[in-house]
Amino acid sequence: MDGMRNAWLDFLPWRRWRVVATVEAADQIPAELPLHGAVVVGTIGKPKWVAFDCPCGRKHRIMVSLDPRHRPHWRLIPSPNLTLLPSIDAVNQGRRCHYFMRNGRAEWVRGRG
Repeated sequence: MDGMRNAWLDFLPWRRWRVVATVEAADQIPAELPLHGAVVVGTIGKPKWVAFDCPCGRKHRIMVSLDPRHRPHWRLIPSPNLTLLPSIDAVNQGRRCHYFMRNGRAEWVRGRG
């Protein structure tokens, strides 16, 4: 029964990562974001960055470039839930967080780190 209950909870919208705001400049990103919330810097039509708190729970902020002129850069797939390509690979205080953000879910990469 518990496995079924957890699977059902995964379908609830508040359990998935989503874009909750758009701001014009990076210094306008709120210090605190809602649970599973991301902020796009720029416009939805021409996004520059996306910022969110890492899903690992250690409260470090992830900010990735969406500008194809910069290296590295990611692609934001338009949908109600957050999808970024390629994977996020961040090191914070000696700990590695490596995951794909697909359809609002963090899919952790297994391996070294």
